[in-house]
Amino acid sequence: MTQAERDRLVALKKAKKKLITQKQAAEELGITERHVRRLLRELKRRGDKIVAHGLRGLPSNRKISGDTKAEAVGIVSRPEYRGFGPTLASEYWRRSTIS
Repeated sequence: MTQAERDRLVALKKAKKKLITQKQAAEELGITERHVRRLLRELKRRGDKIVAHGLRGLPSNRKISGDTKAEAVGIVSRPEYRGFGPTLASEYWRRSTIS
């Protein structure tokens, strides 16, 4: 957990215990009061995990699989593709898959 996430959690817990108002917590965090209420509901439901992004630790949806990457490197390593950069190689590959 980063320091910013800890600070955010402290402000939310103060608002939860009513040490500060939701409006003060919103100003402290730089978000709206409505968002503070939503975060407080989630804090009650899921705990401290709400301050971290939900996709942390998961691979990107845009990540290329290892097999595909290895296949692409194998193709571009052939002698007929010597000197090809990534853009030219992708253009040739796209043309060959469409035809």
